[in-house]
Amino acid sequence: MTPIDCISNRNLKIIDAYVKSRLGHGHNLFEGLPRPDGYPSAESFFLNEDQWTTYDNFNRVFRRAKKEVGEADFFFNCGLSSAPLRSWGRFHYFVRVFASPADGYRKLPFFNKNFNDTKEIEIIHPPSYDFSSKKIKTILKITFRYGFDPNMDYIGDAFMRGILSSIPTIWHLPPAKVEQPLSPYDPVVVFNKDPEFAGSRLDVRVNDGHMSLQDPGTGERINVGREILLEPEMFKGEKLCLGKYRDLHTAKMPENFRKAILITQSFSLGGQRILSEGEIFKAPYCILRITFDRMSFRHRISEAFKLKKDKPDPAVALTEIIDQLRETIKDKNRANRELRKARDLLEIKVKQRTAELEEAREDLIRLNKGLEKKVNEQLLELKRHDQLRRYLSPNLAKTILATDEILGAEPQRKLLSVVFTDIRGFSKLTDSLEPEELFQLLSHYFSVMIDIVHQYDGTLNKIIGDGLLVFFGDPVPVEDHAERAVQMAVQMQQTVQRLKQDWNHFDHELGVGIGINTGYVTVGNVGSDMHRDYTIIGNQVNVASRLENLAKAGEILISRRTLSLLNDQQSVTGMGDIAVKGIHNPVRTYRVAWEQ
Repeated sequence: MTPIDCISNRNLKIIDAYVKSRLGHGHNLFEGLPRPDGYPSAESFFLNEDQWTTYDNFNRVFRRAKKEVGEADFFFNCGLSSAPLRSWGRFHYFVRVFASPADGYRKLPFFNKNFNDTKEIEIIHPPSYDFSSKKIKTILKITFRYGFDPNMDYIGDAFMRGILSSIPTIWHLPPAKVEQPLSPYDPVVVFNKDPEFAGSRLDVRVNDGHMSLQDPGTGERINVGREILLEPEMFKGEKLCLGKYRDLHTAKMPENFRKAILITQSFSLGGQRILSEGEIFKAPYCILRITFDRMSFRHRISEAFKLKKDKPDPAVALTEIIDQLRETIKDKNRANRELRKARDLLEIKVKQRTAELEEAREDLIRLNKGLEKKVNEQLLELKRHDQLRRYLSPNLAKTILATDEILGAEPQRKLLSVVFTDIRGFSKLTDSLEPEELFQLLSHYFSVMIDIVHQYDGTLNKIIGDGLLVFFGDPVPVEDHAERAVQMAVQMQQTVQRLKQDWNHFDHELGVGIGINTGYVTVGNVGSDMHRDYTIIGNQVNVASRLENLAKAGEILISRRTLSLLNDQQSVTGMGDIAVKGIHNPVRTYRVAWEQ
């Protein structure tokens, strides 16, 4: 799973199952969504609960599904359907080992990590019986991970509340009541920009400490909230924001206080309650208060025997019954008799289960060893990809990655065409421009020039100040490397003519000199173990550099060796011989003609 792929496909299975239960079909929920290669259809990937996808894909599927079903409370109802439809995938079988809904809520942090990577769930008040209401209550704290914008997940909030509400229905109890007094969402962002509400033009504003919106029904602007200061309070040894607040009337905000928005008037849109009086927005996290019915002793026994009826293996079913009876022994002594009767059978099953777990542990050890090897192989592949991306066009990089070769593993002598480019008079420009302006000009210039290099499958070796070093013929050999080098240089000069207007604004006449030489050079990795660089060296590289130094703005100078490898259609003009340090004989030079 990558940081981008933050949503488990189990969420998409829940959405797909609910839509099919309502409409009888999925209606192409996944059509057109990006997915990895190797899957015959969109459904084969997006309904694979072992895979993860992007939040954008999840968001698009969810909104498509609501449009098809057309329910005002679709997002909540979809989550609520997960338990009765058993759309959690394999995870549904885990809950059958729990004795009561309280067990399910206690395991929420574990299940959450297997459903998404956008938020964390913390149980700040474990499920416990409340004598005044005769209900079981628990309090959850939901915090979004750093870097993830909570406002993106506003529709996912209702979805999660639906899932949490559905947990007691597994034991044939009524859905839990889920209250959310605190939320981190910004109502100005959500209700003005989220596609669910943008079309209603609510025009939510916060001015002078009050939040208002425009009622689409009456056209009147009404006040629905006000700014407050959230006051942390001690809760089981920890300072938490649980809903206590002060009015915003102090000039200086007290330490550890946070500005938030208290809703003072409930508001519904299209039959859906979107604001509830008393709830607080812009809190540091979500606080959820969950209340559900307690299972009676008779209900526990009934559920246990339902398991027995549903299971083909009576031994396994009996073990599950005993597990549930064990949970009730604290308040129901009658369970002791059933436990004594089943003790011997339970010991046998425990031994069998212990053996199975030991075998599973050994399998996991073997799997981890294989996984470690695969991770190392992938890291090596990523390193190769990073090396290639620095120098080569996407096409050449793909070709190299298809082999097992390592870029520049051993230095080699090869016949290559080498190209140097340089902006004329650039030093004067650096004296007259601010660094920000200079970087902007160079960034655009290099972006355009490098695109041209990749177009002709050249290898970009270095960016040297305002110049480039490019060569052709390695790491992928090409017979027409000289022809490609010259054609690239011509297109560069033609492109420079189009860029001149931008540079004229800075009082600089853009001009580029280019030198090209063909000859035998040494190519490979040069450097130490700490830092190695893929490059070329040799006298023929110096010849290309010397030609570039002699080239005036708009000129392309090539050597006799390069000219000999070109087709007859290329028009050139002789420029005489030049002397190059390290080369005994003078180098005959030609200027390439090109059309502006």
